[in-house]
Amino acid sequence: MKQVKITLASILFVSLVACGGAEPKEESKTVEKAPEKTETKTALAMVEDMAVEVAAKGESMMEIAFEPASMTLVEGAEVTLTFKNQSSAEGMLHNFVLIPTGIGQEIATAGIAAGEAGNFTPNDDRIVVSTKMTTMGEELTVTFTAPKAGSYEYICTYPGHYPAMIGKLTVTE
Repeated sequence: MKQVKITLASILFVSLVACGGAEPKEESKTVEKAPEKTETKTALAMVEDMAVEVAAKGESMMEIAFEPASMTLVEGAEVTLTFKNQSSAEGMLHNFVLIPTGIGQEIATAGIAAGEAGNFTPNDDRIVVSTKMTTMGEELTVTFTAPKAGSYEYICTYPGHYPAMIGKLTVTE
């Protein structure tokens, strides 16, 4: 056991010596110090733009679904969402409506009242972003800022598609 301790101590010593440099490193010089940022601004400044794709799939009411079924975004990120209606069945319309978790039924019901002229999407301030109804094979792109950290859902508000078409979104800090 004593031999093991001596061997480990020797390895540690050699590792520390090998990691250290014999020559002093040149320090970088800063001409002007940038103003300090608040924690929130710093975090937002580090967020990169994000591009995501979501597809609506399924040829029947039993098969309809979003793909991916879940995703994660970073709070404050500028998100470019490409939404694709990959259904090939005639009349299989879909949209993408991003909402806080737990209000899907309420939004879907209000969407029915909004009707076709309103893209089956209610005028509700809790909706983070929504697309128009898409027809089979149609693809569109929307850009939005990811909401504050938390749990969200993306749903299709075409009559009868909720609750079959629900995706889960997690927004992290």
